[in-house]
Amino acid sequence: MRQLAAGVQAPDFELRDMNGTAHRLGTALIHGPVVLVFFKESCPTSQFTFPHIQRIFAAAGKDWHAQLWAISQDDSEDTRRFAHRYGITFDMLIDEYPYDVSNAYGIVSVPTIFIIEQDGKIGMSDNGFSKASLNQIAGHEMFTPNDGLPASRPG
Repeated sequence: MRQLAAGVQAPDFELRDMNGTAHRLGTALIHGPVVLVFFKESCPTSQFTFPHIQRIFAAAGKDWHAQLWAISQDDSEDTRRFAHRYGITFDMLIDEYPYDVSNAYGIVSVPTIFIIEQDGKIGMSDNGFSKASLNQIAGHEMFTPNDGLPASRPG
């Protein structure tokens, strides 16, 4: 199975965060779009990407138009270390082995990013590091051609 494409209905799911609190996609969509970022703490491209995602989240503050969920393919302890190492302050959910949610979304490499629109359809589907995708998440051009970052980096 390949990564789900934009335009298809996003599978609903429920995962717990590092503190054990349950998060259900269908419930979250009542309040607006949800950005999903699948990752693995040992992935160099995930390590490269997450500080930039945190920068988007921090810059948006309370005015942001969406919820942001990182979906870890690691256990709570490894995920907590990753969050601490990169200063992550948004929700980090745990997709435990055998990775039911990752499999439902067709994840073959990480990081993989989806924007799930309020109607439950996938509005954006991408993987690796991409300034274009990060700008789409931010809702404006936060990353520019001359900012010293690569335009993209495969996961």
